[in-house]
Amino acid sequence: MQTPLSLDAIYEAAFLTDGDFKIVDCNCRAVEVLRALKKDDLIGRKISDFPSDNEPGADFPTYFQERLTAVPFVVVESRFSRHDGSQFWAETVAHRLSENAHLITIRDISARVESFQRAEEANERLRAAIRDRMEFVSNVSHELRTPLTSMSYALTNMLRGICGTLPGKAIEYLERLHVDVKRLMTTVNDLLDLRQMENGTLMLRCHYIPLGRLLAETINALKIQAETKHQTLQLLPYDCERYVYADHHKLERVFFNILSNAVKYTPENGCITARLYEQNGFVKIEVDDNGIGIPAHALPRVSQRYFRVGEHIAGTGLGLSIVREITELHGGTFKVESPVPNTQHGTRITISLPVSQSPNTVIVSDSPHFVEDIIAKLSPIGHVFQTAALNKTLPEQLATGKTPARILFDGDLPDEQIIDAVCKIQRHPSLSLVPILVLTDKIEPLVKREYAKWRVDIRPKTISPADLCDLVRG
Repeated sequence: MQTPLSLDAIYEAAFLTDGDFKIVDCNCRAVEVLRALKKDDLIGRKISDFPSDNEPGADFPTYFQERLTAVPFVVVESRFSRHDGSQFWAETVAHRLSENAHLITIRDISARVESFQRAEEANERLRAAIRDRMEFVSNVSHELRTPLTSMSYALTNMLRGICGTLPGKAIEYLERLHVDVKRLMTTVNDLLDLRQMENGTLMLRCHYIPLGRLLAETINALKIQAETKHQTLQLLPYDCERYVYADHHKLERVFFNILSNAVKYTPENGCITARLYEQNGFVKIEVDDNGIGIPAHALPRVSQRYFRVGEHIAGTGLGLSIVREITELHGGTFKVESPVPNTQHGTRITISLPVSQSPNTVIVSDSPHFVEDIIAKLSPIGHVFQTAALNKTLPEQLATGKTPARILFDGDLPDEQIIDAVCKIQRHPSLSLVPILVLTDKIEPLVKREYAKWRVDIRPKTISPADLCDLVRG
């Protein structure tokens, strides 16, 4: 049974139109919304008479006709002119009843549109304030970094004895000052990195990084800070070196922020332990401390920018935020647990980074004894070793596979052939940046100058395994 359509049963302004969208009937709400005196003021007019803008404006009939052939109804938002000339924002919905009949409803959405516009204006003011703040912070940070860098170099030189022998007390004060300068430099770099992250200009200069070595160096840099609090700061032994493809300086900042936080929030005589292992294609770096820990309610927000636990905690609240964002930029993950699992205290921070294939070192020699000796000396660094013969096609052979991390020549080979190969390697587009090392016990001054011209590092064959590992690991 078909029920006749009652327009007055519809809450919005409703119009019944013919096939050309000429109004043949409307409800009382339509008279009220369009501020007409009576229905007769509206009947006979076209719906296209009311929109006051041109999108779709006077093209309402054409627009509706085209769309209603494919969909059951069409929604358009535009400004409308009332019968008295005033304007308002309207949401118009057109329904196709038949070829010669359409139902049009109009809702006044002025309040919604104005609220949205006010919110957009407020958001733009907020974005402008944030931009101004970050610009100010960036400018100040740049101004601070230069003098802080100069201070750091000066303190380093003084501690190395360039100014002569210093009293023990003076050295102690200089070491403390150096730690504070480094802390300020970290804050400045955090602010500059944050600025680059926000505007999408942070660039990663990635290469193969030995994580164990980088972690050990960072721990060593914080030893003095930990010793002033009589803390134990240690890296547990690990089975072999792991490599990641990452930005060295950014990753160093990640480790420094995590470990310096652990030192800061661990009480005197506390213990901070780092461990390194591989799991499911990721290198895991865990740092545990037995410090004050983090309240459960703060854990979800601890890596948010500017968030600090408690009201009287010193710092910018950027350290862990920078850690998380840099880690994620490298395709890794960041996790905070407090207390440390299976204990009642402390905090565990875990960084996971995609493991990379170990770099390969190419050993160019015709002596099996030399090759075996080099591989034995370099075994701790976890490189993959490839041997090659010195011939005219050496550069092409090296360029066909994975780009070497370093090329090591046996200095007992003819100098002229080594120099010829080095020239071709340096000129090859895919090999030009590969470091080259020659191990030799004797070398002529003229040949030495030629090697220097091509940026070749020369070391004695008697170099210690530790020094050779540091050199090749770079």
